Amino acid sequence: MIHTIIWAAYLVIYMIGVAPALLYCRHQIKKGNREKVTPLIERKAYHWADRLLWVAGAKIEVIGEENIPEETAVFVANHQSYFDIPIVLTRTGRPRSLMAKDSLAKIPGLRGWMDLLQCVYVNRSDEKAAMRALMDSSKLVKSGFSMTIFPEGTRSKGGPVKEFKGGAFRAATNAKVPVVPVSIEGTYHLFEERSRIHSGKVRVTIHEPIPTAGMSRQEVRELPERVRQQILSVMDEKYQG
Repeated sequence: MIHTIIWAAYLVIYMIGVAPALLYCRHQIKKGNREKVTPLIERKAYHWADRLLWVAGAKIEVIGEENIPEETAVFVANHQSYFDIPIVLTRTGRPRSLMAKDSLAKIPGLRGWMDLLQCVYVNRSDEKAAMRALMDSSKLVKSGFSMTIFPEGTRSKGGPVKEFKGGAFRAATNAKVPVVPVSIEGTYHLFEERSRIHSGKVRVTIHEPIPTAGMSRQEVRELPERVRQQILSVMDEKYQG
């Protein structure tokens, strides 16, 4: 319990400490100077996420960093834990936009930084809102920004990897950019396993990018399961489902 209190206290203190930087970045973006503050946004996002993992006691192994493309891409990962977000912000290249549940936008202090990263919020209970989110994601990727998507839609909490929703892949296929599968194994040990913060081992595997340019309609339909199987290929059998 003490570990959880320390972790939560760090989160609150950090959010208060970076509030001036948040306001400065917002101001610069309103003036049309996003490029000027992008390095600051990425640096603050990385530091916040990395320290959350460190305070939690995460011991992280990353495999396949050489597969991170320089060009725009959509990173697709399985989703075991809330800690998957700091993982993808720190262990899969530069911090980038996320497609996230709209409930995350209600967390005080977090919404501001998610907006700066150009995160797209999804309300899956509202079909029209979900469609708008998919359109926003496609526009973002087409404009040259990479993003990360968790196509299961919810955390597996250490259980089998769930079905991948096909709509989540539209940002990549519409923009004709590569999909980068990412296997995340063990993050549920950090919180979900005991409903409190606990140290644990995490393994992240970044797979070779899958080009989507020139894909046939059949290949596009098969892409979600193809990526799911690629992610599962390096994970323990208990996640196979």
